[in-house]
Amino acid sequence: MEKKRILCYGDSNTWGYVPGLATRYPDDVRWTGVLRNLLGDAYTVLEDGINGRTTVYEQEWAVGRNGREGLNYTLQAQKPIDLIVMMLGTNDLSMVSDASKLPLGIREVARVAKYADQIINVSAPIYRNGPKVLLIAPPPINVNYDEQNGTVGKYEASLKFPEICKAVADELGLYFLDGSRYAEVGLIDCHMTEKGHRQLGEAVAEKVKEIFA
Repeated sequence: MEKKRILCYGDSNTWGYVPGLATRYPDDVRWTGVLRNLLGDAYTVLEDGINGRTTVYEQEWAVGRNGREGLNYTLQAQKPIDLIVMMLGTNDLSMVSDASKLPLGIREVARVAKYADQIINVSAPIYRNGPKVLLIAPPPINVNYDEQNGTVGKYEASLKFPEICKAVADELGLYFLDGSRYAEVGLIDCHMTEKGHRQLGEAVAEKVKEIFA
């Protein structure tokens, strides 16, 4: 039986950034590794996480962080795909002026994921059995983030990710998981603890099994 191919697409929390250290959690600690171990040999779990990746915005301090553009390349490189698991939006907090603009980027990159076979001109289909996208609401940033970084309202805006992502998932017909219920972040920034990675990986594994049941 052919393995299901699952693409995990996200930012530094998918890459496995250790809070405050800028190092990377080991393979079996990252939520993607936890997912891989729990799903077993019937699945191939593909990781694509980049530090600073946004949904649709270009970061001034570094190139190649636009999630919509990056998804184009990743899908062509990793096809065929059975399921995309996407968790983006945290880095958009530094790109938009208020929370009301957050849905714009999340919806756009999710739309590209859903309709990739129509949007991306490829010789062979990206999805093996039709599009399947699991949209994960990222966890809120640390409650002390604004005080630590001299910003205003970023923490409160990050609390809106579950309702934003749920609305986008409902609109586009995607699967949804509220990552804020599982993904604990550290005391310094927006990055998940080892416990958060484990809990999120476990939750995603259950959701994936449900999707392919």
